[in-house]
Amino acid sequence: MTNTIPTTFNERKVSHTIIGGMQYRGKDKPEDFCVLVLNRGRKYYRQLFFEQLLAEGFTSVISIESSADVSDMESLTGKFPQVRFLFPQEKLTVGEMINLGFAETSAPYVMVLWNDTRIPPGSFTERVLEKIKQEHLFCAAPVLANVRGEAVPNQMVPSLNGNRFSTEQLSCIKNKTATIYPYDFMGIYSRNKCMQLGGFDYTIQNPYWQNLDFGFRAHLWGESIRIFTSFRIHYEGEPPPEDISVDASYRQFYLKNLAPELTDGEAAIPCKLFWSYLHNSGLNPLHAWQHFSEARRWTQLNKNRFITTARTLIEHWEPFI
Repeated sequence: MTNTIPTTFNERKVSHTIIGGMQYRGKDKPEDFCVLVLNRGRKYYRQLFFEQLLAEGFTSVISIESSADVSDMESLTGKFPQVRFLFPQEKLTVGEMINLGFAETSAPYVMVLWNDTRIPPGSFTERVLEKIKQEHLFCAAPVLANVRGEAVPNQMVPSLNGNRFSTEQLSCIKNKTATIYPYDFMGIYSRNKCMQLGGFDYTIQNPYWQNLDFGFRAHLWGESIRIFTSFRIHYEGEPPPEDISVDASYRQFYLKNLAPELTDGEAAIPCKLFWSYLHNSGLNPLHAWQHFSEARRWTQLNKNRFITTARTLIEHWEPFI
């Protein structure tokens, strides 16, 4: 049997250690904003990265480390007491790293970015943050650019062609444009809304479908994600390609987001969908039924949280508002 779909935030506890950030241990003053740094690939210029980040006025930073390499920790923790370096004891999905970061901070707003990106100097101000707070969004996504300063298409628009689901990637030029998910997981999240929505689903291993699952669920449950043109993040290299393979992660995404139907304000996955799911899943009947039944139980638990269906959401999507 597969892992159970999580029903509460951070349901799967991950063992980890924290190095540095001593001034945050047991302090009385609550954090109001936190930067969560995800690490991938080579470590780039770690010292310069944190110097630039702190120069922008951020006072609380959590870096989720991708390995147990602690060789530069002594110098980094000495120079950057504002930074907590968090070391998971196992390999995590991107969503699990973010869940772990959300659990470590009490800040109501958390900015997620990668170690191979940077915020252009002076581009993120208190005024920008205040505008984002006023919108009461689940997530505010940034405008992105590659290392040459060229725009990275970051507006993700969902579409259904018959029963075939896909997303179209567009360049955002208008402020507060809607997107179905924040590209590359980057954005400013409302920690409280993320927790209420249950966080990222650790049972979905493929980053593309995991990110899309959380964004889609947010929309189906009444939240929204908008791109703010005054909020910019630049890559130091090329953005990583997304793996949109129709795999086991897609099957989980389909069952949780595309399969539920609404009747009298309650969501459910109709039993009649099982036969098409069995045919398309490539699973044997027993495994297919286990997956299908698990998703039906999860939908039953959350039946009153859905305010729309995937088809209605997509048909009424207005990407240029």
